[in-house]
Amino acid sequence: MNSRRSHRRLCWLTALCLLCAPMGALGEPSQNLPPLPEDLIPALRPILVSALRQSPQMIEHNIDIAQAEGARIQNAAGLLPSVSSTVQYGSDTTSAAGGFAAASSLGMQYSVSANQPIYHWGALKARAAYGRIGVKIAERQYAEAYRQLVVSLRSQFLALTAKKIALRNIEFALQQAEEAVTLADEKLKTKSISEGIVSSAKWTRDLTRLDRDRAVEDLENSRRLFLLSSGQTDLGVEAISDEVPRPSYAPEAVARLLQRFSQSAGEGVYAILNLRDSIKQAQIDYRIARVQLLPQLGLSAWVNQSTQTQMNGNSLDRYVTRSSNYDLVASWSIFDGFATRGAKLSALSRKRNLERSLRTSLDQIMVQASDEEKQLGFSWRSLEFAQQSRDAAEATIKILMEDVRLGRSSSVDVGPARQSFFQSEYSLAVARSDFLNRWSEFVSTLCVDPMLDFVPQHYLDDAK
Repeated sequence: MNSRRSHRRLCWLTALCLLCAPMGALGEPSQNLPPLPEDLIPALRPILVSALRQSPQMIEHNIDIAQAEGARIQNAAGLLPSVSSTVQYGSDTTSAAGGFAAASSLGMQYSVSANQPIYHWGALKARAAYGRIGVKIAERQYAEAYRQLVVSLRSQFLALTAKKIALRNIEFALQQAEEAVTLADEKLKTKSISEGIVSSAKWTRDLTRLDRDRAVEDLENSRRLFLLSSGQTDLGVEAISDEVPRPSYAPEAVARLLQRFSQSAGEGVYAILNLRDSIKQAQIDYRIARVQLLPQLGLSAWVNQSTQTQMNGNSLDRYVTRSSNYDLVASWSIFDGFATRGAKLSALSRKRNLERSLRTSLDQIMVQASDEEKQLGFSWRSLEFAQQSRDAAEATIKILMEDVRLGRSSSVDVGPARQSFFQSEYSLAVARSDFLNRWSEFVSTLCVDPMLDFVPQHYLDDAK
């Protein structure tokens, strides 16, 4: 048995080392692996760290851990002795006919009893182990919740940046529309244009103003939701980045990370570990149910003292009685209406269902990781196209400005070109956000996200 336990521990440590290797590499994103959003936007990192304590979602899971700890204490209580006591105080009066004198008594009685289970065929120890596993599952669910929260907060923050850029673009378009209305009004005074053209310019301005108002509310609402998710109290618009910094990509290093994960067969994934522990709990349920109809041994001790004062006619008598009892108790539930049979069937069915879920989840997580690695490459290629489009738009503006300086073009042409450039910057921000989000999801799926280092390490240890 000890050798098997040592072997399991060695396998787990080996898998953990395989997964820890890329975590160290993630600490040097510029040299090995693509940077994560908090590496490019330092203001995001303290938000992610504080969310571990302040996010409503994490607070709920902290409560779940406390509840699991309470259940563990309850499950372990069967191994400990139970002690109880009673105290009684009262009087008793007896009246008799036929010339007999009435008698009365006044007294106090107290007793103390203790019970200690001795042998229940391992059921009590198994129940205590069940509780310990339950705590470990709750702790890993806490880590899993933080893993998902970090991915969500990164995505939300990048979306805020993109929406801020979109708002800037709309405000510039509104400025252009207002200038167009002013120019149209001036031309109308000279009767060089018709009323219809002026009305069209005002309609465009009003529509752009509506788009601006919507963009302002969209950004503000997204900011409020981000504050609620992260548990922050304030995040001014000025704290939101004006651009999504340029990431980098190392496909060979990413492929090696996926290879390490494949070699470990996804054993470091919290959901997989919790499924394995749930299978252990189902096995414990079956083990407990299997011995329910077997004899059980225990010790019982009982101590009683009674003090009475009895009045009988003119006499007054006082009695003190002490008694004690120590027993070896054997109890045997011979027939329980097939409840034990039902409990065993339920435990075995749950175990089989969990084993099936484990196999399915392992297959799914490997397929998911492989697909995310491919999608990461596709996203990088899309980002390169967006970068080229933005660079081309910037070059166009430079050429146009030079033409304006030389008198070959009108300054009126600069506005539309700058608006096109701003749109290309927005498209680039969206493409960069998509790449960073996919990279965040990839390292999160593999459970090698550096932010997971802030989760207490004992939450991630194997259940004993």
